[in-house]
This record gives sequence, structure tokens and C-alpha cells, in this order.
Amino acid sequence: MSAVTPRADVPRVQAPARPARGPARHRGLRVVRWTFLTVLGLYFLVPQLAMARFAFQNVPVVLLNASTLFSKWSASSLVDALGQPALWDAAKTSAILAALSVVLDLALLLPLAIIAEIRAPRLRPVLSALTLLPWVIPPIALVVGVAATFRSVAPGFLTSTLSLVPFYAIWAMPFTYRALDSGLRAINARTLVEAARSLGASELTVLFRVLVPNLSASIVAASGLTAALVLGEFAFASLLLKNTLPTYLVNYQRDSPQAGMALALAVMVLTALALGAVVHMLRRRGLGMSTTGF
Repeated sequence: MSAVTPRADVPRVQAPARPARGPARHRGLRVVRWTFLTVLGLYFLVPQLAMARFAFQNVPVVLLNASTLFSKWSASSLVDALGQPALWDAAKTSAILAALSVVLDLALLLPLAIIAEIRAPRLRPVLSALTLLPWVIPPIALVVGVAATFRSVAPGFLTSTLSLVPFYAIWAMPFTYRALDSGLRAINARTLVEAARSLGASELTVLFRVLVPNLSASIVAASGLTAALVLGEFAFASLLLKNTLPTYLVNYQRDSPQAGMALALAVMVLTALALGAVVHMLRRRGLGMSTTGF
């Protein structure tokens, strides 16, 4: 046997230690994040404050200084605007259009979203892309194309205020479809349908007693988003010469700038609160809305 010669100890080479992320770096990221959020908040808040000052303060801009900043504030302009009968007629028209647009959108997209989720998952990207097309086509082109179709099929339909409903329903499709699609994925609709069918439920029973109750939050979210869009849409109503709430606000602000600005600010705040309530409901139900449909 050959003798085993002892081997000298080989020093181990240690890898250089990674520099630890110190508190200074985290503090820097936090400062950058809060700076960005502050600038973004000011970007949206400053115009609203300027609108509020113009609408509710009776002090010219040239006389505005530290001594007059908090003087002569009044809500009389908003009270005068709310006392106009034409406002409530336009608001009633917009509310009816919003309700009909919600019904039409849900009637079209709810069955399609359910079929795509349960029977044909490959159609989901296709439906997602198709529902985005209304936002790619300019409103003037959409109005001209659809109006030409109605003139050949139902010439008298364009003279009615209800002719705005198809335009609004098409315009709101991206929001409605994504709200319904997110809800179907959140409740695991395919499993619910298979369980209901194994118990002998019919197609209508599955739809109205299984899927629709579980999709209540998504349906409310889609309805709220569609209604908010209709209440603020101006292009279609202006092109078709209809008297809705947005067109009334524009015409009224031309005649009474201060009262019109106060009314526009009030409508914008109410719409923002409604959208905030919808988003809060979605978050409580654990629903997210993607833009790709995947």
C-alpha cells in the first residue's frame, strides 16, 4: 500500500458579499414614490380648486390676494343652476338613456361572456379585442356609419332621443365586458356550472339561479361604469343634436359661465363618488379588471 501523504489545507475563497440594502435606499425610494404621488395629486387637484374658486367666489382674479382669498364665497350660483327646469329635463333624458344602455349592454355581453368562459375559452381574447374597437374608431366615424345604417333600415329612428342608446351601448362595451369577465373568473364559473348540471339543473336555472346571483357585484360594477359614461358623454349627443345633460351643461355654461361651472363641478364630483363606490365594491369582492382579457 502506498502511503497517504497529508495534503495541505487549501484556503477557501469566499465570494464577495453583496452590499446590503441599507435604510438609506429604502428611504430614497419612499421619497421618490411619495413625490410622484404628490405631483400627480396636485395635477388633478389644482384644476378642481380653480374651478371651485371661479364657481363659488365672487372675486375677480386680478383682485385675488391673501386678504380676499377667503371672502365672498357663495353657493348662490349652484342654487340658481339647480333651479332651472331645463336641467332636470336633460338629467331625466340622460338617466333614461343610461338605464336603457345598461340593459342593452348586459343583454348583449352577459351571454357572450358566459359562453366564452364556459364553452369557448379561446374566444376570450377575440371578444376582448372586439370590445375595444369602439375606442379605436373616432366618434364621428361611428356616428356616420351607424347613422347611414339606420337611415336605410329605420329612417325615423334617428329623430328620436333613443337613437343614442345603440351608440352608448357600443361605447361602453370595453367596461362592461371586462367587469363581467373578471367576475366570471373570480367565481370559477365553470366549476359552478358543472356542479349545477350534475344536480340536474337546466340551462335557464344555471343562468338565473347560479351565475347571475354570483355575478351581482360584477353586474352592478358594469352598470355603474356604463351609467357614468353615458352621463358624461358629449360627442354623440352633440353630433346627433340631442339635449342630454352634457350638452345642456355646455350650452348653459356659455350663457352663465359661473353657474355653469358650479353645476359642472357638482356633476363631476357626484360621478367620481359613484365610480369610487363601484371600485370599492370590486375590491371588496376581490375582482380585478384587466385590459387584455387574459
